[in-house]
Amino acid sequence: MSDSETKTSSKPNIAVWVAYVMLIMTAVFWSATAVAVRASAGEIPPHSFTFWRWTIAFLVFLPFAYKSFWQQRTIYRWHWLMMCGLSFTGIAGFTIFYFLGLQITTAINASVLSGATPIAIVIVSFIILRIRLTPAVIAGTVLGIVGSLVIILNGDLGAISTMTFGAGDILIVAAMTSWAIYTVCLKWLPPELNPFGLILVLTGLSIPMVLPFYAWEISQGQFFDLNYKNIGLILFTAIFPSVVAYLFWNKGVEVAGPNAAGFSSYLIPAFGTILSVLLLGERFELYHALAIALIFAGLYLGMRIQQP
Repeated sequence: MSDSETKTSSKPNIAVWVAYVMLIMTAVFWSATAVAVRASAGEIPPHSFTFWRWTIAFLVFLPFAYKSFWQQRTIYRWHWLMMCGLSFTGIAGFTIFYFLGLQITTAINASVLSGATPIAIVIVSFIILRIRLTPAVIAGTVLGIVGSLVIILNGDLGAISTMTFGAGDILIVAAMTSWAIYTVCLKWLPPELNPFGLILVLTGLSIPMVLPFYAWEISQGQFFDLNYKNIGLILFTAIFPSVVAYLFWNKGVEVAGPNAAGFSSYLIPAFGTILSVLLLGERFELYHALAIALIFAGLYLGMRIQQP
C-alpha cells in the first residue's frame, strides 16, 4: 500500500455529528450498566454476573482485536505485570466492587457517584503522579466530594458527624477509586500499543481473576436461573457497555478528539438517574439534583484548569 493510500485510509470515515452521537450513546450504555445490575439484584449473584459479562465480552471482542494483539504479543510479554495490574484495577476489581455495591444501593446513587469519578482521578493523580493542585482543582475536588457525600448521606449533611455510610455506597466509591488508579496508571503504557489489542488482553486477564470469586459463589450454592430476563441482562452488559461502547468511544475520540469526548462521562449521572426512574421506578429526590449540580460544578472547575 502506498503512503497516499495509507493516509487516505486513516482519515475518519464518519461525520463529526455521528461521532458525537456515538459518544452520547457510550454514556447511555455505561449509565445503563447500573440499571441492569440493579435489576439483577437478588436474582444473579454479583460474581456470577461479573464472570459471565467479561467472558462473553472477551469472546465477542475477539474477532475485532485478535490480529492487533498477535502482532504486538512481544510487547505484552515484556509488560505482563503492568497488564495484570491494569486488568485488575480497570476491569476485575472495579467490576467486583461496583456489582457488589449495586446489590445493596440504588442505581441512582451508583450513577451519581460514578459521575464524580473524574474527581477521584484528580486525587489519585496527586498521590501517584504528584501533579500540582491549583486552587481551581482543589475547589472542584471539594465540590465533587461534597456532592458524593450528599448521595452517601441521603441528603442529610448533618449526619456527617456520625458518618453512617451505606455499605453499597462505600463499595461504589471503592470501584471509582479502582477505576481512577487504572486511569492514572495508563500513563505508563507503551504508546505503540493498539487500543483494541489492549482491551482484549485486559479483558482476557480479568477472567481468571474473577473465576475464584465465581467458584466461591457456586460452592455456597449461589446460582441463578437461566431465564430470559437474567440472560438478557448479562448479554446486554457484555455487549453494549463492554464491547459496543468501547468501539463507539474509540471512533468518537478519533473523529471528535479526546477533549470533546470527555463530556460523555459527565452525562452518566443524568442518564443513569433518568433510566433508574423510568425502568426501575426509583424515586428522584431533591438531594439527587443537588448532588448532580455540585459534581458538575466540580467537574467544570477541573476542566477549566486543563485548558490553555
